[in-house]
Amino acid sequence: MIKKYIIKPKKVLKNISKNQIIICSITILYFVILTTFVVTGKLKELDEYLLQTIHENLPGWFIYIARASYFLGEAEVAIFFVLFTLGVLVWKKYWEEAQVMAFSCLFILILIDKIFKPLFAISRPLDRLVENAFGNSYPSGHAAGNLLLYFLICYFISQSYPKLKVFLYSLAVFSLILMGISSAYLRVHWVSDIIASYAVGYIMFVFSITILKSSK
Repeated sequence: MIKKYIIKPKKVLKNISKNQIIICSITILYFVILTTFVVTGKLKELDEYLLQTIHENLPGWFIYIARASYFLGEAEVAIFFVLFTLGVLVWKKYWEEAQVMAFSCLFILILIDKIFKPLFAISRPLDRLVENAFGNSYPSGHAAGNLLLYFLICYFISQSYPKLKVFLYSLAVFSLILMGISSAYLRVHWVSDIIASYAVGYIMFVFSITILKSSK
């Protein structure tokens, strides 16, 4: 009975367009090149300069927005949104979507926190403005995980309400950019951490949607 609802992807390559393959290939190459520069320390001065520039050019009251945005990207909040979304998907009997979201979110968590961060071992910026940021920095689990989460939610909703697609993705992109700027402003992450994480999150999103389409 359970096997009936387990996703079984078929003809995966036929469910990804040439444009997506090209974009993902460029994104992977970009991530590899960026990682090489980060690990070798060639972006250290630029990263420090960008953090200083962001902090100096934003008004003092932005710290409240930054902290609120950073909080909304915290793991505990993200888990709540994941569980809530999974609950809705199961209630609506969208079994494939629920499985893709669960496995994708779990996979990116393991990929970032258990593989990439220990492997690259990049320290976080000093003089952080939040107390609960610790561990290695590159890439940002905040940015990658929330990009995947937000884009999956946008995709699921836009399948039923296509007229909301542009609005939903625009809102998601705005939220992610604000989250990235906030992380840099609070000196929780280097700018390179955030940019690299967007690349990882996007690749994982395309992979997740491809698996979902192949399971229909």
